[in-house]
Amino acid sequence: MKNFEITREIGIDMAHRVTHHGSKCRNLHGHRYTIQATCCGQLAEDGEQQGMVLDFGFLKQIMMEEIDLPCDHGLCLWIQDPWVDIIARDRLFHESSIVRNGYSHVERMFDNANTGGKFYIVPFVPTAENLAKHWFERMLTPVADASGGKARLSRVRVYETPNCWSDYPA
Repeated sequence: MKNFEITREIGIDMAHRVTHHGSKCRNLHGHRYTIQATCCGQLAEDGEQQGMVLDFGFLKQIMMEEIDLPCDHGLCLWIQDPWVDIIARDRLFHESSIVRNGYSHVERMFDNANTGGKFYIVPFVPTAENLAKHWFERMLTPVADASGGKARLSRVRVYETPNCWSDYPA
């Protein structure tokens, strides 16, 4: 049987900085990120997703929960960025440990409507490459679950600008 591929795309606005970069990227700046998730698999032979690899609506829901909700209109910082101490002073983070597919990290998210702050603190420098891997690993299990194990997330592409992107896996 032939495998098919499907791709869903979302866009988010997020600020970040590359702390030790030698150019202007070390400064706080934002991007209109475009994120594409590609899944592959055989077509479902019956049920709600008959004739589909994975319902596009299910894939969108996963992307919205795993990427848009925690990151859109927020500030993403590396946990070792000195700004984290300044931002986190006297604030509580919602912290969760994530272990998926042998990859483990702690996410810290602070969202306070009173201060207008939404922060996504990650254990890596938030480059397009690292974000592609991070979002891939966050979506891997939910995609398999939503398809009853029939679809596989095969790639996440992160556009930092319209002509610069990273793919994971490469």
